[in-house]
Amino acid sequence: MQYLENNDKHMFMSDVLKMLHIKTDIFLNNLANHHDYEMVIYLWIDKLFTKGKTSEEAVQIIYKARNIFMLQAPCIQVKSYS
Repeated sequence: MQYLENNDKHMFMSDVLKMLHIKTDIFLNNLANHHDYEMVIYLWIDKLFTKGKTSEEAVQIIYKARNIFMLQAPCIQVKSYS
């Protein structure tokens, strides 16, 4: 059962990252290196998965939250994915 839950969570994260136009390999590397932006996005994705949101709902929520968050926390440096 744990395997299926983890697989569902990985698929959810992959789908959300694709819809946000974030490359998974770069995201995971930055997450492993504790970059602020990726840490926040990961926490949001994890929380939305736990709440049972669809990937489409999660993307809309993250877009809104990201805009609010970025306006309130301009000191966070966002790394370029180019």
